[in-house]
Formats: sequence, structure tokens, C-alpha cells
Amino acid sequence: MSSSYKLKTAVVKHLGISNKEAGQYLQNSQIKLNGNVILENCFVDAFDEILVNEKTIRETKKAIYIAYNKPRGIECTLNESIENNLKHAINISEDFFPLGRLDKDSEGLLLLTNDGRIYEKLMFKQHEVCKIYNVTVDKPITESLLHSLRTGVTIMGKLTLPCEVNKINDTEFEITLIEGLNRQIRRMCYKSGYQVTRLIRIKFANYSLGLLKSGEYKHIKKEEISSFI
Repeated sequence: MSSSYKLKTAVVKHLGISNKEAGQYLQNSQIKLNGNVILENCFVDAFDEILVNEKTIRETKKAIYIAYNKPRGIECTLNESIENNLKHAINISEDFFPLGRLDKDSEGLLLLTNDGRIYEKLMFKQHEVCKIYNVTVDKPITESLLHSLRTGVTIMGKLTLPCEVNKINDTEFEITLIEGLNRQIRRMCYKSGYQVTRLIRIKFANYSLGLLKSGEYKHIKKEEISSFI
């Protein structure tokens, strides 16, 4: 994730000048941040473009945003010593991290980025972000199961928040979560005597899996992620 630091610090470092001289550049409207004149010291990070007297003083880091249809068996880890990790599955040169996780046996939409600002905003609003899943269980769905999922189930000593649940057929339903406890859907179903045989995330906030095939990924625009944060 990207680390933030002060604008003057960046100017001092890249121009080899004193802190006082950097302050004078600010006062004289000689510094631009992402195209805008800056008059006061502020926080910047590796993705911000800094110009002094219309000259770029450093190379900015390229921000990437990726939608990935994670297959079953891929681990949501960047540790390359672990078999079937994300780094090997995606195989791109840039560093990245997932926004949220899917367990090894789950499939579907995973959003990836190297932009720490997006991650920080998401964590701040994590209980406002909806995730929608298609779930298949091992036996016919009863009204009792649907009711318990909708009203809340106690798992790991905590009552889950109410969920929107829609039955699709005898063994499949769609569920919307606004929290992300460890293996939450599987634990909720197990409490009612069900085993989840397939779990696919089809939507994360306003971004849908769409026609992206299992194992495929595509680069997307920042706006497609930041619009819901």
C-alpha cells in the first residue's frame, strides 16, 4: 500500500534544497500537485505528480486497478512461497493487493489494486459496501434456512447483520452481505445443517463480475472502483 508524506519533504529530497527554500517555492506558487497550484504543505504519495516551475521532479508510480474472476483453489495471498497464490495467478510485473478476500474454496469477483488510498477509503466505509454471492448448498433449501440468514445467525460469538436473501432454485440462493466475517456464509449455513458446495461472488459494491470467465482478469478504470468509495 502506498505511504504518504509531506509535499515539502518530497521537494527537498528530489531537488536537494533546504526546507526553507521548499517553503518559498510554495509561497511563490511555483509548485503544482496533479496540475493544481499548491500554496500550503500537504500530504502526497507515490501516485501524485509534483511539478516545480512546470518541471516534473520525479516519476510517479503507475496505479493499476484489476477485476479478477478467482477460480476455486487460488489462495488470496501475495506470499509466493504458498502454492496457487495471487501473484502467480495474475502474473503481472506491478505489485498489487486485493480489496477484500475470498477463501480458497470460493470463486468470483476480486478487485485488485496497488493504490493504498482506495484501500484506506474502503476500510473506512467497509460496512457500507455490499457484496453479492451465489451460493449452492448440499440439500433442498427450507424457509427456516432463509429466515435465519435474513435475520442473523450467531457465529464465532457474534450475531451476523440481517441479509437480503433470494432463493433461486431448490439448492441455490443469492445473498447480499455488508460485513465480511471469516467464512461467514459457510458458517451461517452450517449452523442450519447445510454444507456450501459452491460459493461465487458476483458483485462487489457497484462492480459486477459480468462476462469475465473463471481465471481471467482485466484492467479497469479507477472510476470503476472509486465511484462507490
